[in-house]
Amino acid sequence: MSKFRKILSVILCVCMVFSMCAIGASAEKENDTAAVSGKEALAELDFDVPVVFIEGIGGEFFSGGSTPDESDDKQIWGPSADVIVDVIFKNIGKLLWLLLINDYDEISVLMGEVTDALFGEFSCDENGVPSPDTYKNGERDYELLEGRNGFDNSYYFLYDWRLDMKTIAAQLDEYIDYVMELTSSDKVALVAMSMGNCVLTTYLYEYYYTAEDYAERNHIDAVVYLAGAMNGVAACEDPFSGNISVDSVSLMRFLKEVLNGNGLYKFLEVLYVLGAFDPIVNYVDNLTQELLAHGFNDAVGSNLATIPGFYALMGTERYEEAKAYFFDTAEKQQKYAKLIEKNDYYHYSVQANGVNMIQSLLDDGINTMIIAQYGYTMAPLTSDNDRMSDGVIMTERESYGATCADVDGTLGDNYKQAKECVCGKNHVSPDNQIDASTCAFPDITWFIKNAHHSEDDDLLSDFIDLAIYGDEQMTVWTYEDYPQFLLAADEDTLVPLTSENAGEVVAFEDAVFTAEIKAKFKDLF
Repeated sequence: MSKFRKILSVILCVCMVFSMCAIGASAEKENDTAAVSGKEALAELDFDVPVVFIEGIGGEFFSGGSTPDESDDKQIWGPSADVIVDVIFKNIGKLLWLLLINDYDEISVLMGEVTDALFGEFSCDENGVPSPDTYKNGERDYELLEGRNGFDNSYYFLYDWRLDMKTIAAQLDEYIDYVMELTSSDKVALVAMSMGNCVLTTYLYEYYYTAEDYAERNHIDAVVYLAGAMNGVAACEDPFSGNISVDSVSLMRFLKEVLNGNGLYKFLEVLYVLGAFDPIVNYVDNLTQELLAHGFNDAVGSNLATIPGFYALMGTERYEEAKAYFFDTAEKQQKYAKLIEKNDYYHYSVQANGVNMIQSLLDDGINTMIIAQYGYTMAPLTSDNDRMSDGVIMTERESYGATCADVDGTLGDNYKQAKECVCGKNHVSPDNQIDASTCAFPDITWFIKNAHHSEDDDLLSDFIDLAIYGDEQMTVWTYEDYPQFLLAADEDTLVPLTSENAGEVVAFEDAVFTAEIKAKFKDLF
């Protein structure tokens, strides 16, 4: 893979990760509904265990932390609007000229300079350690964290997500001790969101699963995996490893969600239906491929590719590809040996034991819950843009193995549940888009339709409290109002998903508002 491909892949990854910011006839039988109301049970709970909430990726970073004077501090992540505009203004003319004369080698050099200008200070050294002059806003400022999350009796763990997971897990352990001392509790519940699940699984591996003294400490009361990134994020792993693809349909599907079907989107859809959109997308795609075929300097090796946190957001296969791309010589492998060692630890010790750790939690009577979300397309620059997700992370990854339809499709009219579970019940969603029987733990894995990737405190707090504070392990069969498949009816209303409220699943091509016109006058187009 060319050097340019490496840097462009990473740039696309960063853009995607932070842009965030037909019912089938397959179900042969209806699920038996529980007779118990979760809302009634909630009123009987004692919220006696503090919750430590482990946040996802995000936050602002600054340089200037090595001096007490804050007046010289500068925002380095995300790059401020002034910095971005300045970089664009300085380089746009040269870039347009180089594009005009098709000088892709010089474009590669220019792009390296741009990347360094935007992300140089934010990067880590060859060992994966950030500059001590840089810091995350509010990181581990304990006095600001109490009760910030929506769950009762909760505390919010902030961290520098650039670091390797083992280092962050050690910081989390310190924070847990702080919370237990503050609350005079000998136990905590752990709830992780998004990248926080990478931290959570590392913490469990270090301080529970392999900890010889855990039986003496015995401090974990419950664990909740929420929209977890612990098994990789396509929006990161694919661009980092050069597996990039863009097409008109996935791009339009993504724009429809981002623009919420507004006037601008409708204008773009008209262009798409008239056939004017394809040439534009094809030009961009062809240009990208042309650029990828040309060499590039090693700028990425000295900035974004040095950040351990990004490698934690990869599945093992893509991680190995990314490692081969960025450290493709013996010299680089020697230079970045400690960084590689940190990344390998996460993938081959922590990630590889994810299922085993959950089984241990269950065996030890620790209440455990897995929540996956679905109903949204991903940013359209991955190796497969049709995969079901919550807008950021694939639903299959969040759920430890659910079988998922394409984002605008179903599992098929004649689909049958892939595995017969010991419970003997149906694990196919009412909209025929999810088969939970293939999950590693189908009876403790819930799916929320139309829940976008975010920290939905108001939506999920009661639901999660039931799992944490219940006397027994909660399953998808425990409460009638919290079955396996749920619907985010609005930002703070969670209801059981049914064939009536699921809505019809329609392929994007059949859902465009001009589809009927196109069908009637297709010869004109």
